[in-house]
Amino acid sequence: MENSEKIARMGLDLGRIIDGEMPFKAHPCIYYLINAMNDVVFVGQTVDLQSRLLEHKRAGVNFVRFRFFGCEERDLDRLEQGAIVRLKPALNKAPKMPKLKSASGHLSKQLICLKHNITPIAFDRLREAFGLHPTSSFGNAKYYKPEDVELWVRRFKGLVVSGRHVLQVKPTYLAVGISSRTRQIQLFTK
Repeated sequence: MENSEKIARMGLDLGRIIDGEMPFKAHPCIYYLINAMNDVVFVGQTVDLQSRLLEHKRAGVNFVRFRFFGCEERDLDRLEQGAIVRLKPALNKAPKMPKLKSASGHLSKQLICLKHNITPIAFDRLREAFGLHPTSSFGNAKYYKPEDVELWVRRFKGLVVSGRHVLQVKPTYLAVGISSRTRQIQLFTK
């Protein structure tokens, strides 16, 4: 709040701030870009407002004013998403949803578990036992070809539907089967 109060009192214009004539002290903040019709066109977060405003100008974002509010760095994501949901600025993208399918058409573990009603633990054991191998990965996420997944599911589904299928007996008993309560394919141990 300290810098925004100073700006209001001093009457600085956007051009002087972006040009670096009046440098800001870098600190975490949520900022709002406002167009000539007084509409908020973008909400963002940054730890260096002056640099971020310059980036927006270079990218051709049309704004004539801005507002910002300082906050703790740990609150940036929450406050930004709240402002985007509340104001729905024209230049902000919709809030990110968890990615279940990659752009290349490959399936993630989460999507496979949802689609085939398999618990994540059972998925891992079945993947090992029935040889489903990822075709690509990004970070910690692994992706599988849809055709490979369908063949993999067919290999064990018949066994599981007829009762529990034992994966290993020693050192620990492991089997997969359908839960009578949740109707999910899950891992059973003794």
